[in-house]
Amino acid sequence: MQYREGSSPVNAVGGKRCALRRLGVAVALALGTAAAAPGVWAQQLTGELVDSARSTVFEGAIVRLQELDISTRTDERGRFRLTNIPPGSYTLVISYVGAPETRMPVTVTASGLELGEIALGAGETAEWLQLEEVLVHGQSAAMAGAINQQRAADTVKSILDSDTMGQFPDQNVAESLRRLSGVTVENDQGEGRYVVIRGMDPDLNATSINGVRASSAEDRRALQLDVIPTDVLDGLEVQKSLTPDMDGDAIGGSVNVKTLSAFSRKEMFLKTRFEGGYNELREDWSPKASVAFSNIFELPGERRLGIAAALSFQDRKLAADNFEADDWEQADNGADYPETFEPRYYLVDRQRIGAVLNLDYDLSATTTVFMRSLYSEFEDTEARYNQTYGDLTPLANDSVVAGVADFGFAEIAMGTKDRVQTAENLSISVGSDSVWERWSLSSNFGFSYGEEREKSSVESTWVAEFETGADGIAGGSPVMTLDSSNSSRLLVASDHFDLLRDPSRYELDEIVFEQVLIDDTQWSLQLDATRHFDDVALQFGGKARLREKVSNPDAEVYGGDDVFTVADVLNPNAAADYGFPNRLEPFPALGGVRDILRSGEGIEFDPIDSLLGSVSDDWTVEEDIYAGYGLIRYDSGRAVVVAGVRLEYTDFSSRGNLVELYEEGAELNGTVLEDDLVTVTALNSTNSYTDVLPSVNVRYEMTDSVVARAAVSRSVVRPLFEAVASRVAVEDNEASVGNPDLEPYSAWNYDLSLEYYPSEISVLSAGLFYKSIEDFIFTQVFEDFEFGGRTFDEVEIAQNGEDAEVWGLEFNYQQQFGFLPTPFDGLLVSFNYTYVDSDASFAERDIPLPKQSDNIAGFVLGYEKYGLDLRLAMSYRDRYLDEIVEEGLDRYTDAHNQWDFTAKYRFGDNWMMYAEVINLNDEPAYYYAGSKSRPLQYDEFGRTTVVGVQYLY
Repeated sequence: MQYREGSSPVNAVGGKRCALRRLGVAVALALGTAAAAPGVWAQQLTGELVDSARSTVFEGAIVRLQELDISTRTDERGRFRLTNIPPGSYTLVISYVGAPETRMPVTVTASGLELGEIALGAGETAEWLQLEEVLVHGQSAAMAGAINQQRAADTVKSILDSDTMGQFPDQNVAESLRRLSGVTVENDQGEGRYVVIRGMDPDLNATSINGVRASSAEDRRALQLDVIPTDVLDGLEVQKSLTPDMDGDAIGGSVNVKTLSAFSRKEMFLKTRFEGGYNELREDWSPKASVAFSNIFELPGERRLGIAAALSFQDRKLAADNFEADDWEQADNGADYPETFEPRYYLVDRQRIGAVLNLDYDLSATTTVFMRSLYSEFEDTEARYNQTYGDLTPLANDSVVAGVADFGFAEIAMGTKDRVQTAENLSISVGSDSVWERWSLSSNFGFSYGEEREKSSVESTWVAEFETGADGIAGGSPVMTLDSSNSSRLLVASDHFDLLRDPSRYELDEIVFEQVLIDDTQWSLQLDATRHFDDVALQFGGKARLREKVSNPDAEVYGGDDVFTVADVLNPNAAADYGFPNRLEPFPALGGVRDILRSGEGIEFDPIDSLLGSVSDDWTVEEDIYAGYGLIRYDSGRAVVVAGVRLEYTDFSSRGNLVELYEEGAELNGTVLEDDLVTVTALNSTNSYTDVLPSVNVRYEMTDSVVARAAVSRSVVRPLFEAVASRVAVEDNEASVGNPDLEPYSAWNYDLSLEYYPSEISVLSAGLFYKSIEDFIFTQVFEDFEFGGRTFDEVEIAQNGEDAEVWGLEFNYQQQFGFLPTPFDGLLVSFNYTYVDSDASFAERDIPLPKQSDNIAGFVLGYEKYGLDLRLAMSYRDRYLDEIVEEGLDRYTDAHNQWDFTAKYRFGDNWMMYAEVINLNDEPAYYYAGSKSRPLQYDEFGRTTVVGVQYLY
């Protein structure tokens, strides 16, 4: 449900004041009702669950008082708290998947009972002592930790803790998340970058760091998760159903990145890792090192200070063999051929730095204050060499036979790009948590900043034209032949390569020097209060989130002045290691291009293209969100219901430019222009709306080992910043337009699941989900389109489409075979499968949702015994629609199936050596236009082998 409040500045301000007034009244009423509630608070029972050595805590254990049939779950510190207990004798039952059930008698007095530390499995047989090692270290510990946290959750949730992430050769957060059911990733240069949850476009998901919404370093909402290394983290959570106390802007799911906490352990923790990785295409080594530390310091007055810090550094060297084909046309005989073919070779250096400093301070027995931070820096240095065969014109009868086309004309361009792109993210949260008999209060003040900066980017283009019957090419002899019969190996053949590769033929056409800054700043303040009753808790709160995103490009365009050819700055070995059959040459030296740019000789500054490149995407978007919510949590022991409603008021404003190019000879205000002219006019827009977001989550323990869940919620996702920014760029009566009047996506989300937890470390679960999405947003080019009182020949603009639907099935199985005889008791297996189907309608077309794969699967086969730890992992996803173009020519990303292998060996009490192979099966990336016979892009990245050593104290 959504209520719009107008688009004028007056209405926007008035709407904000009304929303704040309504939020204040709602909070005041809730506080008054809670404070006036009668009743006497009974006794409470508290404790902390640890291993027998008092070194590790256990999160997600279910603690139950048998006689009263009331239960709770241990938190991230292993703590539990049962309230409203009449004095008497009871049996305390502790259940943790993978450990024997712990039962102990307790006597609660009029002043309650503090049990302190409880060793999991205390009083059990020697079998427990053998099993405990499994629960504290290695693959089985990681599996047990995740299973128990998921079992205890009130919502539909998937978990990766730090131990789980350490079991795979994943380089960043995105690659770790793909191990979860229903989660896939978008790759960049062979590395995971964006997360796709249940087939939803990454921009339809939300990402938070320690509960604070993360700022994106790009011009979109999705966070680049390849920026964040895994070595500095304590865990990852994927929320697939929402509760009213969560931000409501997630349709696919919400990812929370958790950094290290000293209180997740009982004693000092130190872990260091040193490794080297070798990429077979780059033929070079990549160093990586990390250190993580935490400790708890006891202070006077029963106060405690927890300090956790981590630092990670990686310099990863990669290479990529690539080709791209575009502008597919049909020859006279109906066969397809591309008008453009472009082989490319990339050399990439990626440096990642991650740093964490977290402080947790127990101010008293009831109050903890904290400061949590995460800083990540990602520097991507790229050298690209591309050879473009353009304006390809078939020879003679304009026919293509068996995928082979002879071309009588080709414009061939040698291109280079040399740039450094950096991305920085900083997240800081400061807050408190207080718990008394009747009340729980929490606060969180957050700051998040994301920045992407492309600095000193230099791109050059050198062009030559070749035609049959000229340039020494005999009439009837093709300039070149393109064989596309093998879509993964397009081949160029020619009898005239000596001519085509003559560096003196390629004249400098253009040099572009570009710098781009995109920054995203968010401030947030959240307050939550909970009033506890017998078996009901009333929770309410509010949140303000203030955000500003700025795009600021700066371009200098220089045209060649018929002075330089590639021969003047030739690098004969520029792309000598290109791995596909066609040799790429001739190319200029990157340093030589920069020398020409610095000297300014032989080039001419182009003020028109420079201005267009600098102001067309220059915009600022401000988005302020004010939210209030109320929920009721009912806990009967077996059943938990969380139900409530959230109100979110959005106040939006945007500043940008109307940029219009008038070419020489055009008429402007009655005057015929003698030169090209660019006009720039400031644009401003505002908008505001309110969303009502109800939700219900139900968790029911059918038996001690079977849990059923159901959830329904309404959520929204606001449009992409670039799509909604006030901007219009016009050239030749064709326009690229931002649309500030876009409605946000809104969706009803439904979940139903059943989970079975046997006594050993295992889980078997299945679930159904369905999403009904309204106001689906798509970007497309429209012809003869009217906008702003003017009709354009073509307009690229984002618009709201019709409704879309998504439904799917999730299946998950994990098993540790500790019950088998030696040596098979070290085996473990994990398998997940997700089926997703979607349907969206717009422009009289029915399409699947972009980024949605029909089939997603993950498989792990592991072995852990005698200090040896082996793991073979597979991640698979089907093809998906990547970009809407037109029927039959839409861009698709092909299916991807990647295998990774890890081997570890522990020696002594603290040391471990390991080896990993990433992309064991050398899986390529492939994109095509509607059909695999029309390739658009093909990339190979090669295998990467890693060897390293770890010290753990």
